[in-house]
Amino acid sequence: MKIAFIIPKLINEAPVIVVRDLINQINDKVLLIDIYYFDDVDVKEINIVNNCYKISFFEGIDFDKYDIIHSHMLRPDLYILFNRHKIKKAKCVSTLHNDIFKVLKDSHNIFVAFIVEKLWIKALNSFDSVVVLSESMKSQYIKSITKVPLSVVFNGRDFPNSFESEIEDADVKSINLLKSQYKLIGVSARIRKIKGFSQLIKVLPFLNEYALIFVGDGDEKQTLIELAKELNVLDRCLFLGYRIDGFRYLKFFDFYAMTSYSEGFPLGLLEAAQNKLPVFCSDLPVFRELFHESEVSYYHLNDIESLKCSILKLENNKQEFSKNLWTTVMNKYSLKKMGKNYLDLYKKLIY
Repeated sequence: MKIAFIIPKLINEAPVIVVRDLINQINDKVLLIDIYYFDDVDVKEINIVNNCYKISFFEGIDFDKYDIIHSHMLRPDLYILFNRHKIKKAKCVSTLHNDIFKVLKDSHNIFVAFIVEKLWIKALNSFDSVVVLSESMKSQYIKSITKVPLSVVFNGRDFPNSFESEIEDADVKSINLLKSQYKLIGVSARIRKIKGFSQLIKVLPFLNEYALIFVGDGDEKQTLIELAKELNVLDRCLFLGYRIDGFRYLKFFDFYAMTSYSEGFPLGLLEAAQNKLPVFCSDLPVFRELFHESEVSYYHLNDIESLKCSILKLENNKQEFSKNLWTTVMNKYSLKKMGKNYLDLYKKLIY
């Protein structure tokens, strides 16, 4: 089997991390894997050992060289749509990583989200198979992606046994100073409005024994800083900025927060679970589908009192929660299972 993966760029974001991890799982089980991407980045953020080729959106590739062409995200999916007439042999697969409308509304506006979602759905309907990350996503899109079978494949994540780079001394010093005085709630993610991190700032005045650590950067960062100043809790908020392999910082956290308004599949939560951290979560349908209330502590979105109670509940039962969550993640959401499920799908399409 020969496979081409098409991604926007070699960047350290969830969809590309999933591609890298999937490739690592199936490399020795297929004849060839090539990766195509559109944009260069200033610093290489993610390591993929296979052949990687930069192409332009209007540049064709040797499509007939492959049995499977697997694209991820908007531009790669549109690239397949515009080149569909050239693809005679290969089967085309796309993985839909998030709620299209909500993510585009967060990053742009309602008008852009409406228009682009229509175009993206048209592209997806030109594929041979579309993968979604949960049953709740399947229920959402089965009404619009009507010409293509939808398959559910859960993401997997294996926590690395070793890290390529040490944490900077300045970061360690700042974290330990805060940790000596407070219990640390941490997140490692892009700081965007859709992640709901403002809820953490708003609950902090009611939790005097706690502090926050944000590992990541994004357009919502300054808004959070101003909110923390307004609520007089900035001294209990540490904004470290973007760090390569943010999961390296999990060992400093006492709790992990998943406060998202929308989520495709929570890779950060899987990393936290494998580091045996207790986790509290917004009560999104996708989280409810994946994790039992004995595994994570749920709260109602935008309900700060509910969030406070969820954190205190977690504090009082953190060992039980973290043990239950770790067991579930290791048994259900491993890379090995993800790799097998994708290989089974590929084989079903071409044999």
